[in-house]
Amino acid sequence: MIDRRPKRDTLEISSQSLQDELAAIKDRLSAIETIESIANAAVVKQYVQEHLKTKDAKKIMRECEEPKTKSHLQISGDYKSQQALDYHVKPLREADLLRQKVQNDGVVVLEWSNLFRRLPRTTIKSILSEAKPRESRSAKMSAAKSRKKDRIRFQGSLC
Repeated sequence: MIDRRPKRDTLEISSQSLQDELAAIKDRLSAIETIESIANAAVVKQYVQEHLKTKDAKKIMRECEEPKTKSHLQISGDYKSQQALDYHVKPLREADLLRQKVQNDGVVVLEWSNLFRRLPRTTIKSILSEAKPRESRSAKMSAAKSRKKDRIRFQGSLC
């Protein structure tokens, strides 16, 4: 006799010891991510900046400081469809800057990954700001000196 019922690929087990073990693993992983972010803050900042090149990516990251649903992001970002939003979200998820989380009530939300969240606040603000980075004082002074030298050379050539 052949069993023609479709086989299930999933196995669901509800055990408190397994739940506790899973929570412990998540805590250890979170601690490792914290250490990684702190120890390599400059490297992480550069990595994040390489992946946040577009205005849409920065806008989505600013929105996801607090967990947001995809429908909220679609409305607030003026995306015409879910696919248009996914086009911008997918690279952020692949770069581990955003993570998808299922809340207790079953709602799926997007939020910052631990790697990004654990960067210093000032670094996060500078990365997500829309303004271009300001020139340092020394760069401004050297540019002013260069302009002054050019002016002197130009005036000398007139004489």
